[in-house]
Amino acid sequence: MLNPRPHGTVLIGMTEIAARSFVVSVCGDDVCEVEENCLNCPADCGICPMSIAIKVAIGLPVALFSSGFILTMVWIQYQKQRMLWDESWIISYKRIIFGRTGLLGLGSTMSLQRIRSNSTNSQTTEVTVCTGVNTSFRQDFIQPGLYDGRTVAVKHIQNKHFTLCKTIRKEVKEVRLLDHPNLCKFIGGSIEVPYVSIITEYCPKGSLSDVLLNEDIPINWGFRLSFATDIARGMSYLHQHKMFHGRLHSRNCVIDDRWVCKISDYGLTVFRREDFEATSNGFNCGNVNRLYCAPEVVLGSSPNMTVAADVYSYSIILVEIATRSDLISHQAEGVRVDIAWRPPLPEVKAGKADTDCPSQEDYCELIKKCWNHNVTTRPTFEQVKKNLDKMNPHKVSPVDMMMNLMEKYSKHLEAIVAERTQDLLQEKQKTDRLLYSMLPKPVADDLRQGRTSEAQSYSNATVYFSDIVGFTQLSGASTPHQVVDFLNQLYTSFDDIIDNYDVYKVETIGDAYMVVSGVPQQNGINHAGEIASMALDLVSVCHTFKIPHKPNTQLQIRAGIHSGPVVAGVVGTKMPRYCLFGDTVNTASRMESTSEALKIQVSGATANLLHTLKGYILTCRGTFNVKGKGDMTTWWLEAKRDDFTDPLLNTSASSGFPVSVSD
Repeated sequence: MLNPRPHGTVLIGMTEIAARSFVVSVCGDDVCEVEENCLNCPADCGICPMSIAIKVAIGLPVALFSSGFILTMVWIQYQKQRMLWDESWIISYKRIIFGRTGLLGLGSTMSLQRIRSNSTNSQTTEVTVCTGVNTSFRQDFIQPGLYDGRTVAVKHIQNKHFTLCKTIRKEVKEVRLLDHPNLCKFIGGSIEVPYVSIITEYCPKGSLSDVLLNEDIPINWGFRLSFATDIARGMSYLHQHKMFHGRLHSRNCVIDDRWVCKISDYGLTVFRREDFEATSNGFNCGNVNRLYCAPEVVLGSSPNMTVAADVYSYSIILVEIATRSDLISHQAEGVRVDIAWRPPLPEVKAGKADTDCPSQEDYCELIKKCWNHNVTTRPTFEQVKKNLDKMNPHKVSPVDMMMNLMEKYSKHLEAIVAERTQDLLQEKQKTDRLLYSMLPKPVADDLRQGRTSEAQSYSNATVYFSDIVGFTQLSGASTPHQVVDFLNQLYTSFDDIIDNYDVYKVETIGDAYMVVSGVPQQNGINHAGEIASMALDLVSVCHTFKIPHKPNTQLQIRAGIHSGPVVAGVVGTKMPRYCLFGDTVNTASRMESTSEALKIQVSGATANLLHTLKGYILTCRGTFNVKGKGDMTTWWLEAKRDDFTDPLLNTSASSGFPVSVSD
């Protein structure tokens, strides 16, 4: 008997298969069944409601962000309004100290001189700023002053009816936000009538015009391109901040102490507006300023506050930088300038030297682009910067260039100093020779070093005296010039001779010639031989000497020599003289005065020394009475012996006389 099969089973052959049916929920059939909910089938059952935690997690950041954004905007507006109404920039005029640096044109005297010369020629010349107003020359210079411990530039505004309005506050706020190394920093302003003024950063080197016109400042093309690039950078920064200059020229581009060019007089158009009489079109640009004004500005077809107008003014500055000349002075005063007038393109030398332009063609082409009549083709200052960077590939800073110049200048100075030192040494040698010819070297050295030269005693020295026989008659028959010329030639010959001996020339008085040996340098007993040899040479030269104006007259001198103790010292402070004192000097003078023409008379003391030295021929003159000395035996010095060489050698040659002599 077969067992009954459960429900749902099927027997197939020997295999029994069981089947079971299920009811499966399908998501997406728009029927939310029991097994379905918002989590596993949001399509049929809908989206689950958001929990409070999720709501908080999403809503809180959104709320914070919104609140922060609103607060930020409110704070920004508050700061804008606060800066607009902030008056910390207002400076009391009394706090500025003047008078320590003087009144200078942008830091130099050139602008002031230019002001004076122009104000003398014409009192109505309008010159400097293209601002839509008619201003006088006095706006082109500033007065340095001291404020809060720093030097500032004070530019006075001649406005008798100044009012601090909201427009001026906006202008001040705009310039206070500007900060660039090539802009002259705005510090503040004075609003006290009649001392209304703008206070800015002070640049001590002066204006670009002053630096270019100063020939004492060496400016190579590296400096020039650096100045041009600095101006382009400053103007590019202004234009990026939607601010235009409108009165750009070389006098409101100033140079600081690091040789960086900075732009001044930007912004504050209403603040700096002075009292003026408006012209028919509200604009008047004087002849001088017209050089910097674009044609469209002069014609009134375009405002002066545009990028193109600033670029045109910049082109004129490029010409000034290249030529280092004042284009204003080239224009006749009172003559109106043609609108189409342009200064000639600069003729610059191209080359690799510091004084040569590295790219002449590119520089001139840039000028042409900047002053093009077609406003739309003029480049922006960003494009100008790129062109200048190509011309100046080295991009050396002004400080580095100045250091290089200083190094070259230092080497040049060293060479000059070395040359001047050599010249000084040569002059010192000349001075020493002159001084040593007037005084003995030890004495001269003492006096030169400020030491007092004490008188000194010498136990033994030999003194020589000589004079010219018949000098009084010769002088009477000659003119003073002839006498001076004659004595000069004679004593020059004598001086050449005594240089060969250890002697010192004491002085010459008229025709008298005095020499000593053994003073101030002591030389034992050789002083007698030195003087004797010298005296023989002096007498010998007289045989051949020709009197210039009396060539047929024989020159005759008489000489005397004596040896003994002397005292020597310097007498006087003005024209000090080295003098000899003592009886020896008087005796030597007596030997000379009692001598004969072309003969040398020596005393017994000198004869004894010469006998000791040997080598001299002496003849006894005899004994006779000498004034003030009594009877003296003297000798004639005839000559040297032929076998004698030098008295200093003290040779064994026999004496000219067989016996010893004495006084």
